[in-house]
Amino acid sequence: MRLTFTAGAFPLIILLMTGCKPNATDRINNAASITSISRLPENPLEMTPMAVSLQPKAKTMSTLYGNSIAAKRLRDGAYYAAGSVLYLVTWKGKADPDWFGAHIPDRVTAIERISFDQNGQKSYTFFKGPGWDPALDLKKNERLIIILSIPIAKSP
Repeated sequence: MRLTFTAGAFPLIILLMTGCKPNATDRINNAASITSISRLPENPLEMTPMAVSLQPKAKTMSTLYGNSIAAKRLRDGAYYAAGSVLYLVTWKGKADPDWFGAHIPDRVTAIERISFDQNGQKSYTFFKGPGWDPALDLKKNERLIIILSIPIAKSP
């Protein structure tokens, strides 16, 4: 059996050989992770994601994370119970190299933490990167209201 190829088949063969090779080295978005969590009480990216929001004008995206106590709100719809911890993590966005028109997180720009003590009192902390030191936020009360009013995702 002898295979013969026409001149038009060679570009197609080369395209198939080179175009289908996945580039596994850049599939993990390391820039979007929190590199140093030593000054954070816990790693928010290991908590339950509860809501996602996009801010197209600011070119940022945020995810609201909660610990297991806060995540119960996803199921029963009640207010945050004592012991709940929430984090709002905000990333600068960038164009997705694999999907035209899509955007993915780039680097973390802000981390905000809200915790509820045993009496239900709220505590707010703003962490400034890249070392994630607690920083003074003059809009503390405004940020508390905004973060607590974020509608959480409904789960079946």
